[in-house]
Amino acid sequence: MVGNDIVDFDETRRSSNWERRGFLQKIFTTNEQLIIDMSSDPNATVWHLWSMKESAYKVFIQAGGNRFFDPTKIECLIDSSQKGRAKINTTTFWTKTSINSKYVFSTALLNNIDIDTRIFRLNQKSSKYQSDFMHQQVIQDFAERNSLNSSEISVHKNKKGVPIIYYKNKSQNKSLSITHHGNYGAYSIIKN
Repeated sequence: MVGNDIVDFDETRRSSNWERRGFLQKIFTTNEQLIIDMSSDPNATVWHLWSMKESAYKVFIQAGGNRFFDPTKIECLIDSSQKGRAKINTTTFWTKTSINSKYVFSTALLNNIDIDTRIFRLNQKSSKYQSDFMHQQVIQDFAERNSLNSSEISVHKNKKGVPIIYYKNKSQNKSLSITHHGNYGAYSIIKN
């Protein structure tokens, strides 16, 4: 299973103030707050940790976990600029993160499997547009990669909000994660 999350730095500057009183304590564990405090770029580190949490949470839900909203229940550790771990209860998720001047993007996995990821620049900020655009990209790429007719492919969310790829109305049992924020969107899918 795969989870992912992207955070647009420009959008967070406009819409989120992580430096406001109580924000860090509400979202991050004591150890994560120390990582942020010791960072040479606290802003990037905040969103790095956040994207790790979101990615791991998506895998947790796919694996049958119950939804919760308490980000401090997800403990993250950054092993290197690209690799890290996120732990929910007794389960460890392996994360990989890329950071540039525009965004931070993380993926989380339960084990070492190959995934395909594509990142897109989005033309509109409407959530509906972004969701529709990302679904169309998944369908188009899945059709091309598997030599299938794209008109027979669809993406629908299950009861837990997890996106599922269907071909001829039959689930393809491919772990898929879709994310969008600000000017960027991405999807990650388990390779064949």
